[in-house]
Amino acid sequence: MPDHSKCLSVPATLALPSLHLALRAATQDAHERLHQHAGFAAIQDSTIGLADYRDLIARLYGFYLPFEVALEIVPERTNSLAADLDVMGPKAPRERVSICGALPRLDSAYRRLGALYVAEGSALGGRALARKLDRLLGEYDVAGRRFFVGRGAGTNAAWKRYLLRLAAAPTDPSVHAEIIEGAVETFAAFEDWLNGWSTPAYG
Repeated sequence: MPDHSKCLSVPATLALPSLHLALRAATQDAHERLHQHAGFAAIQDSTIGLADYRDLIARLYGFYLPFEVALEIVPERTNSLAADLDVMGPKAPRERVSICGALPRLDSAYRRLGALYVAEGSALGGRALARKLDRLLGEYDVAGRRFFVGRGAGTNAAWKRYLLRLAAAPTDPSVHAEIIEGAVETFAAFEDWLNGWSTPAYG
């Protein structure tokens, strides 16, 4: 996926906290591998076909459905993926989508804060991918790509709010370790799940 770290220029008055830098460094390798993921790369190149796109959306839905529940947040991305699947017709019934059963451990507020680094960062990259789907879904048509459109113009503001939450975290090394572990384990679980996107997405 696109490098979300380059999607937002933080004002000089809001210096990047060391925790943010540590998160970026700890997850860089996984981020780069996901950037090269066949499905995301095909969207970026505007070469993805409808069947592969449907499978990718189904796979993403299978991850975000339990993930947002575990994060204890409003299921915005799950709802967007559900809407995208629904417009793709009877070949993509939501009730038959395989669901990820190997989520990261998100049993503390700090681990969940780290996991949000992955979710909020991917939302930034998603906006760039949304624009690459014109050939497949039609120009200016949001249907089928609500997940990638996300909050639209509000995505950058949401990222800034997340950075403020990150900057407000206690400076205790054990807290930072929990946050980083939450992000690293979320990337690992997400990557493992997406690696199986070409296998049947429906149970």
